[in-house]
This record gives sequence, structure tokens and C-alpha cells, in this order.
Amino acid sequence: MSKILILDIETKPTVAYVWRAWDENISPEQVIDRGGLLCFAAKWLGAKETIFLSEWQDGHMAMIEAIHGLLSEAEAVVTYNGDKFDLAKLQGEFLLAGLPPPAPVTSIDVLKTIKKLGLFMNRLAYVGPLLGVGRKLTHEGFALWAKVNQGDEKAQKTMRKYNIKDVKVLEALYLKVRPYIKNHPHLGEGKHECGACGSNKTQRRGFRRTKFFKIQRIQCQDCGSWSEGTRTKIA
Repeated sequence: MSKILILDIETKPTVAYVWRAWDENISPEQVIDRGGLLCFAAKWLGAKETIFLSEWQDGHMAMIEAIHGLLSEAEAVVTYNGDKFDLAKLQGEFLLAGLPPPAPVTSIDVLKTIKKLGLFMNRLAYVGPLLGVGRKLTHEGFALWAKVNQGDEKAQKTMRKYNIKDVKVLEALYLKVRPYIKNHPHLGEGKHECGACGSNKTQRRGFRRTKFFKIQRIQCQDCGSWSEGTRTKIA
């Protein structure tokens, strides 16, 4: 079975001197603290254990090295807006920590599929309950991040629960929308297995036609994903 990592990170806010409460253009000289990675939660698809490391609990370098190792081990990583946020942030953290890039891994950004479904809102807090896959943990907002940075142990425990809950909701959401991920990488072991879930219960379901080809349609009977079989050139 393919090693698919479900991942979510939390970052610290950047601290800077500012002149106004809105519409502020911040120069490099105004930055006091760049922020950076605060904690992360991750789990292997289908596993019971959720991995959690944080700056306050494990130390910055140990946390960075741990997520670097997990990404290098994974064949694919599932995130929510990870292409723009989580994975991009992590690449910068690895560089700043003096680590080489992790091994190449296929990204499955679930938000990109959600955006194509025409739902009223794309935020995980809305989509999770709407699709019946779970709710994000309710918290006090920015004050939680401030308290974590101040060493508040109660806030740190809440942040841990919040981060882990996001990963569990994301895993359930990924499984729910997986048949709708049109560019899902082939994660099966052979050409006769479903590329999305690895099942060998697939059925041929007619054809679709392009201008030049007649393409066999194949559907997985377990997860519902569609794939393509033989292509016959139209004379």
C-alpha cells in the first residue's frame, strides 16, 4: 500500500513595529520576529496514530527534522491549501535550518478539488460539517496563538488538540472527495488496480471520445474513482 501522509502545520505570527492599524507597508527593518513553524500534526493514511511535534515540546530543530523525515518517507502528501501554504512554508524552514530539500513527494492539495465543486464556501470549517466528515476544534482565535507563545500550558494543550483534529478531519475529507480528484496520482501497485485507492475491483464502463481517440472508461467499485484504459485512435 502506498505511503500517504496527511499533514497540517501551524505557524507563529510575525512580530513587527507598525505605525498604523491598517494598510501598513512593513519594511525589513520593522520586523522583530519572523514567526515560523510552531507545530505540526501528521498521520499515515489509515493509521490510528497521529504524530505531533511542537517547538515548545520538542524544540525547533527536532520538529523541523521530524517533518523533513516524514516528507522524505512519503510517496504522496495530503494537505488543505498546502501547495500555497504548508509545503511552501516548510521548504523555507528546511532551508533556514540548513537541511537539504526532502525527497520529491507528490502533493494532493484537497482545497484545489473543493474549489471545483461549486460549494458556497471553501473553508475547512464550513466544508467539513457540510460533507459530514467532522468539525474543526473551536477555540478563542488569535488569543490562542498569543498564549501559546507566552508559554501558557493550557493554551499549548488546546493548540495540540486543534492541530490533531484538523488532520483527522482532513483525512476524512480526502477519502470523501477522492473520487472527484481528477488528477489524482496513480498510487496502486499495478495497472489493473485503482490508482487512487489500490483496489483491484475495477469495471470497464463504456468509452469517452475526443477528437482523435476513443478512450475506455474504468471505475473503481470501492472508492468510485474513474480512470482510463486503452486508447483507440479514430481513423
